[in-house]
Amino acid sequence: MFEANKCAFRQPDNQFSLQKWQKTIDLMTELFSAPAGFIVQKSDDAYRIIVSSQQQENPYDVGAESSADDNIFCKQVVRDLAPLYVPHVSEDSQWHDSPYIKDGIESYLGVPICWPNGEPFGTFCVMDFEQTHYQPSLIELIKQLRDMVEDDLALLDSFAQMREIAMLDPLTNIYNRRALDLLSQHKLNLAARLGFEVCCLFIDINDFKPLNDNYGHEVGDQALISLADTMKGTLREADIIGRLGGDEFVALLQVNNGDCIDTIMKKLESTFKANLQSQGLPELSLSIGYAALGHRAETFAELLKRADEDMYEKKQASKRV
Repeated sequence: MFEANKCAFRQPDNQFSLQKWQKTIDLMTELFSAPAGFIVQKSDDAYRIIVSSQQQENPYDVGAESSADDNIFCKQVVRDLAPLYVPHVSEDSQWHDSPYIKDGIESYLGVPICWPNGEPFGTFCVMDFEQTHYQPSLIELIKQLRDMVEDDLALLDSFAQMREIAMLDPLTNIYNRRALDLLSQHKLNLAARLGFEVCCLFIDINDFKPLNDNYGHEVGDQALISLADTMKGTLREADIIGRLGGDEFVALLQVNNGDCIDTIMKKLESTFKANLQSQGLPELSLSIGYAALGHRAETFAELLKRADEDMYEKKQASKRV
């Protein structure tokens, strides 16, 4: 059914690895006690296997293709963008002319894989040489495993988009506003799907304009760089940090049980002051606003707005002291 093809799926970004998908497919076939599982990518005229489970009895290797003109399960899954379960292929008249018959395939379960914009990427499927009777829980399981693949596609798509824009702020070498918006929204989407907690810090340098007026923009730029370096050195690698513009900075943090946001904010403030002192720069303070993700449908723009409002309230309160 699938014919060998030397055109392999290429990794378009270092952040993305087919090794993770291979582990997912191997785990799926083990859980289903099935001889074969695949991730199949759709093109205009063919369906190509880009990941194949590693059992010896699996009849189809990576790179094998099937024509889009063939009566194959993957084509129906992609066309309908819906799961397809055929427990007894030889007794279903719809598949009597399918090339699966001659290859001995007797059972198929597959779900569609989509890019973030909803366009079909391909299928995530498992096949067996015998009739099957999968319980609803197994069908739900394959959907959950498929979701992991779609999460990777979303991340891959984000990096592809960022190749088209200037990703970093040229002064501070952290994310600029556009990259920050893109990556942070993706992080919130993952949080909604996987159930982890997220919070946003909105950071503003107090009395930054007088600093520029009194000492010049070169000193002001050094202070901005020092704050960016403070954030990179204080926060975790998995946290997303960026500069909105001027002296406004943002950090999107994945919060674990036991994390103390107050401690993190105090550490940012103290480390920033120490860094300024070590560079011989004037002493500055920070106003830091905080907002936790209130509900799973909240956008990054909404979360950022709440953190900005909290920062403004704290800045005004400090002026009244």
